[in-house]
This record gives sequence, C-alpha cells and structure tokens, in this order.
Amino acid sequence: YNSFVLAFYTMTYQTCIGHVFADRSLIPLMSLIFGITAVIACPLFESIVIFFNNRITALLLYILAIISYYLVFLTFPSAATYAESDDPTSLQPTKGLILLIAVLLALTDSGFNIQANSAIGLLFQSDSEIGFMLLTSVMSMGTPVLCVDTTAF
Repeated sequence: YNSFVLAFYTMTYQTCIGHVFADRSLIPLMSLIFGITAVIACPLFESIVIFFNNRITALLLYILAIISYYLVFLTFPSAATYAESDDPTSLQPTKGLILLIAVLLALTDSGFNIQANSAIGLLFQSDSEIGFMLLTSVMSMGTPVLCVDTTAF
C-alpha cells in the first residue's frame, strides 16, 4: 500500500493539480502538509493501537482511505491526469479541498506503515532487523515499479 500511495501521490495527484490549477505554488505547499501530517500521524496511530486494537485501527484506516480516494475521483476531471482540463466535476476543486485530501492521504499512509511495522515486529520477533530490512526493501522497490509516466496513457 505504501508504494501505491507514494506512486499515486508523486505522479498522478500532483499532475492533476498542475493541470487543474494555474497556480503551481500549491504543489510544494501540499507536499509540505503531507510530510508534516505523516510525521504527526505516527504517534497518533500508535496511541490508537495502544488504547484500542489493530482491528479498529485498520478499519479506521480503511475508511479514511476510501474517503480520500473518493474525494480525489470526485474532485478531478478524468482528463486531468494527462492534459489541462476544464471539464465539470462533482466537487469544485479548491485549495482547501486539495490540502484536505493530502492530509487524508498522509494519515492513511502513516497508519498503514504503523500496521506493517507492527506485523513485521510480530513475525520476526527474534530477528527484527531482517524483517524491517525486507519491508523497507520491498517498499523501496515497489514505488519505482508503480511510478508509470501518466502522460503515456
């Protein structure tokens, strides 16, 4: 999931923003908001896991992911991934909505990272270094594979 979010966020989402808004200054601001939210969300989801359990956290993350991707598909026209578009959309793309979607994507990414790290910690209790090395390697290899040039389609 982490590789999918990174590929979606770096390629498709930013391309859509660049094709919908004439003001390109929103892209670095959105990236900054994404990074800050991802850092802040890690202790938040760790405390949710401690107070509740992994099932409730996973359900919450699933709901957040559904909401964030649903908002993306409602906000951007279908042609925005490969060309500038003024096609009508269900929701008017505003800067606040774009930043809200970035926050939701960062929350789900951080939460699923916490879930993956706790699962690896349980699977490799005696050799946790090997488990985290494998997880990082798979995530690092998955992102470039998923980063397909969106203008090719």
